[in-house]
Amino acid sequence: MMSQFRGLLMKDWTIIKGYVLLVLLLDIIIPLGSAMLFPFESFLGLLVYSGTVMLLHTLVPIVLLSILFTKEMDHPDIFFHSSASIHKINASKFGIVFLATALSLLWTSLLTFVSMLFAPDLIEMENLLPFGAAFVAVILFFSVLVAIVYYFYLTLFYTMKPKIGSFAYIVTFGLFIFGLEMWDRVMATKLYIAATDFWVIRLDKSEFLTNIAHGLMLSFENRATLQVGQLLVTALLLVFLYLLTAYWFEKKVRA
Repeated sequence: MMSQFRGLLMKDWTIIKGYVLLVLLLDIIIPLGSAMLFPFESFLGLLVYSGTVMLLHTLVPIVLLSILFTKEMDHPDIFFHSSASIHKINASKFGIVFLATALSLLWTSLLTFVSMLFAPDLIEMENLLPFGAAFVAVILFFSVLVAIVYYFYLTLFYTMKPKIGSFAYIVTFGLFIFGLEMWDRVMATKLYIAATDFWVIRLDKSEFLTNIAHGLMLSFENRATLQVGQLLVTALLLVFLYLLTAYWFEKKVRA
């Protein structure tokens, strides 16, 4: 069984390895390019550019999953009749995608950190590493969230496409917008607030981190706490959504 899973991993890696290399090359261009655009004595621009690139990594799993699933759907005789379970197939795809995303994030972080060592006016360097680690962790968490939600709508799309053709793109997008609106309403309910309003950790602030947050167009005043309860509830909802979608995909798309 492990050999089957390794085979799935190797197949998925073979498909996306060229795209992963392209992402890694772009990770080099952004920090070096931003360092050339901004004065050498001002490295805040480097952090802003690198932080923006790191935020964009929440979309990397969507791109890579789209490539993988498109390739699989082009050869349904292999994908649909594989003896591997849907969870094993998904574990291979999601695992290789998140590994590529994490490697790209770490690569970007390393390049940024090395560049920051040459900043003559950088103070509070001791705050940069923990802030960067927390930033990467949050991005990885949101990349998982985005990937699972995308998997849900991808399954919805493939369910509708045989019946309504290309119109499925429009319907899926409309349902996505509707889903965002409904989720905003759920988050505003007293029940959701009561379920997530526990284990709140207050974060320390500093002038250096506040400047970075403003540079990234974030409000540090609204992000001065870490709501662990909300993260746990969100994680449970994601697990439920994944299990529901995998069952749906198995019965309606892969059947």
